[in-house]
Amino acid sequence: MGWVERIKRFGLHGTVDLSGERVGPLGAEQLSDLLAHTSTVEGVDLRETILGADGAKHVARMLATNTSLRTLDLASNAIEDQGATAIAEAMKHNTTLVKLELQRNGVSSEGALALSGALRVNSTLQYLGLAFNGFGDRGATHFGEILAGVNMTLQQLDLGFNGVCSDGAQHLARGLCENHWLETLELGYNGITDAGAREMARVIRTNTVLTSLGLPSNNIGDEGASSIATALAENASLVHVGLSSNYITDTGGLALAHSVAPNRSLQALYLEENDLTDNGDAAAELNRVLQTTFRLQRMPEALQLAVCMGQHSRLGERSRLLRLDSHLLHEIVLLCHSHLPRDIQWYP
Repeated sequence: MGWVERIKRFGLHGTVDLSGERVGPLGAEQLSDLLAHTSTVEGVDLRETILGADGAKHVARMLATNTSLRTLDLASNAIEDQGATAIAEAMKHNTTLVKLELQRNGVSSEGALALSGALRVNSTLQYLGLAFNGFGDRGATHFGEILAGVNMTLQQLDLGFNGVCSDGAQHLARGLCENHWLETLELGYNGITDAGAREMARVIRTNTVLTSLGLPSNNIGDEGASSIATALAENASLVHVGLSSNYITDTGGLALAHSVAPNRSLQALYLEENDLTDNGDAAAELNRVLQTTFRLQRMPEALQLAVCMGQHSRLGERSRLLRLDSHLLHEIVLLCHSHLPRDIQWYP
């Protein structure tokens, strides 16, 4: 049974999942006509439905008038800048959507500019996913501008895999230092380097709302890690910090370990796939902190610190026992993955 027949038979209500169907621009037009004035559909999943820019324009027309839709997933549809711009214009009029996924769509800095412009007007969107687009520093700069107190509702922003370098990180940091609403920023698999890490450290020192910061695979070395460590010692809001797949050695790892003890909010620090040694000073200090500070002073039973220094997790979610003998130091994982933000695509 095709998706058209399913809709005719079962109607439109709740979440409409058409992911992977060959909807195309024509199907998008038909679906949008049906959804334009419905009040029974709260979510639409159109991932990988070959919409293209024309299909996105039809979806945008629906989005501008629909008053019930809360989540919309348009990932992997090659909507490019034309489609992104159409969606952005619709978002200026929409008052119900809280989650919008646009990853893998070939959106450049031009589309990023349009979307950031929509966020200047829109006051309901809480999550925006833009991973795997490649709009680079120019695109990141546009979002940095709206983060600086312009938008007061966005809570989660995913900019992973976009070719953002240190200049883009600088503009994002500038905005985040003035932002009081964003809770999660995913910036993984970019190229911010130590220079960008220093900018993120400035955010960690001044921002009091951000709870999750993902910086894996960003060419960050000991200098950047040390900057982040110094800031973490002063931070009281971050819960999850991802620094895996960088170039952090025992020097940077030791600095991070020293920052963990005075921090009173951190529950997960991801360091796997760096250049830390199993028997080095950083591992020893992390071991000491885990066995004393976290277990005895402040970690509730259901939330324990995760310090990942290996590639595998052998301690299950139900385990409450700290087994931190020296031969296990390369794979310390304690009850944390289930407590990561559920909406954001997290790249630890």
